[in-house]
Amino acid sequence: MIRKPGKIAFAFGGLGGFNAHGVGFLQAAKELGVVPEIISCTSGMIGWVADWIAGKDLEKLISEQIIEDNKFPPPLDWMNSIWTATFGNPRIFRPAIPEYWARWLEPVRQFAPEVIFDKLMPSQLYVPLRTQDDFQDIATVLSSSSIPIMFNSFHPHSGRPYLHVNAAACDFLNVRYGDFDGPGKYLPINTEAVSGALWLYFYGFSRQDNPRGLVDGAYNRQFIIREMHCCDRIYAARPQSTRWLGRLPQNWFETQDFNTELWFNSAYLAEIAGIDQINKLLERKKISDSEFHHVDIIPVEIHHQYGYFQYFVEERSVYENGYNEAYRALLRHEFNTQKDGTKDLTPAEKKAKASRSRQETLPADG
Repeated sequence: MIRKPGKIAFAFGGLGGFNAHGVGFLQAAKELGVVPEIISCTSGMIGWVADWIAGKDLEKLISEQIIEDNKFPPPLDWMNSIWTATFGNPRIFRPAIPEYWARWLEPVRQFAPEVIFDKLMPSQLYVPLRTQDDFQDIATVLSSSSIPIMFNSFHPHSGRPYLHVNAAACDFLNVRYGDFDGPGKYLPINTEAVSGALWLYFYGFSRQDNPRGLVDGAYNRQFIIREMHCCDRIYAARPQSTRWLGRLPQNWFETQDFNTELWFNSAYLAEIAGIDQINKLLERKKISDSEFHHVDIIPVEIHHQYGYFQYFVEERSVYENGYNEAYRALLRHEFNTQKDGTKDLTPAEKKAKASRSRQETLPADG
């Protein structure tokens, strides 16, 4: 197959429990031999992009994680998230139980409400388990990659977002370390950057545990897209849909899920608004195409409503959806196939269909 001309970019938004969607996208790109000019990623997708660049077997790795995360089969699978919330994830975090009781042993110097709440309901719920060696391994792969890479972190005290880029990204974006882009600042990829970009809110905000005070940049900006406007096609591997699927929230848990999705969807729409506006002005011939060019933003989304109890538990269906949707999108937009909008079966779907056919033709016992 012959690729269409033009520069392409991959944008991955991390979301605990739904990173399998982005992993499926990366696997599809690998099988089709599609390599982008630049990659942006946030939160949990940072590590998976590093694994993809390092040439690791993503399907094997995500399958192992899915097995580990799913201790309860349907119809009790909703308990997998409760298990993770109670006992943590041995690869990522543990409950901050010793830290909780240690706070009660500290002397109380004043009986202000916030002092009591700090002990009774602390912001630190979990303790990260990734080591400095883990962060260093990720930083080494990403910083030395010939593919331009960028991810983000956020500094709450200053309100400043940081964009961490490798040398290849500096060249591609025509920026230097220390440059500012609005409130954002470009910084190199190193161990500290990776550690900060993976610091979740529920690890707490103690300076002792997190001296730099950086947090996961996805809370501020789940997708990094606008910097890649020089590309012709930008694939956004979105671990949720832009619309609410299924019934509207009827209980507290569904409302919390609704809040999270609305939060991330609002940030995504703001992220692509500038590019959309340029595209519309070009179509109306209000601006010159000698100075601007059309950019196709191609969302690859989940088309199933997952809920509150799916967070931090990777699922096979999420991986398969990401793979199949990405495979079809890449074929359609990079190789000019499926112009009629039909959905040909992907290799994974053909394999699954063949397996079902074999099972249906097996002779019955007795």
